[in-house]
Amino acid sequence: MQSPEEYEITERVNALVKGLKKRRGYTKKDISQKLGIGLTTFNDYLNGVSSFKLGTLIKFAALCKLTLPDILDDTQEAKKLYSEDLADRANAGKNTLDFLVFVILIPTVLGAFTIQWVFLAILILLLFYARKDLNSQSLSLVYIVVMVPFYLMFIPIEEYIYPNYSGFIQNIAAFSLAISSDLCLLYLLKNKMQLGIRLRKSNFSVLLEKNYIEGPLYGVTVGLLCVDLLAFLENIIRHLDKLGISKEFAKQFWKVRFIYDHFEYFKIFLMALILVLLFVGTRIRQRQHRLAMGESRLGMNT
Repeated sequence: MQSPEEYEITERVNALVKGLKKRRGYTKKDISQKLGIGLTTFNDYLNGVSSFKLGTLIKFAALCKLTLPDILDDTQEAKKLYSEDLADRANAGKNTLDFLVFVILIPTVLGAFTIQWVFLAILILLLFYARKDLNSQSLSLVYIVVMVPFYLMFIPIEEYIYPNYSGFIQNIAAFSLAISSDLCLLYLLKNKMQLGIRLRKSNFSVLLEKNYIEGPLYGVTVGLLCVDLLAFLENIIRHLDKLGISKEFAKQFWKVRFIYDHFEYFKIFLMALILVLLFVGTRIRQRQHRLAMGESRLGMNT
């Protein structure tokens, strides 16, 4: 077995092997022959079963037109030979950061009403971005199928309830609708696999694959529910006199409005986090798929 340091070097060698395959057409068999070792031994090295011999590493570096320190120190010269899949890994963090900055900057230039439609538009874009991955698409679709009815149902509240009723009733209606949508989101996220099976599509098995962002997404959605519930309860506490409590007692709670005053900020932050998680999850699965395809092609050529 290899030590952690040796395994790290093996990862780089694997990356270079894929790079040699892509750029020069070398198969594992070709490389092992040029190194003067058997294919089984070479596969044992690449799979971490046994450790690379120093002489083999030197020969491999020469085959890549590199020096041994290039591989050991993971220099820029070595990275130039990595396959595009490995280059994507290096760029993934930068792309995610760019997307995060974009999502965070949206609230600074748009009004609250416009933001919700922009978030919906980004969700639709993420749906198309993950067009080759039904698993990632299903997560974006969960939010879309809940948010669209929510936004449409909110229009009558703005048109009829806001102009004709007190702030207490307005908030009751708005927060109740928001809580209902949060519960729908949680139900769909929790039962996504079962719903996928009931669809009986030929490729429904993709929905059963593990997606690393499902847990964090569920947690952030619980956060949305908590914000809406607290805002709902705060609204009741602030208007206890409307529920028959004496005005003298109720007025001490009239200034309880922390959640109400910061409601939009909480919601925008959590929604932005959801978008970032969906983007990151899609990127991870795309990279895993490309690596799996690359390994499959290499296996067929050995």
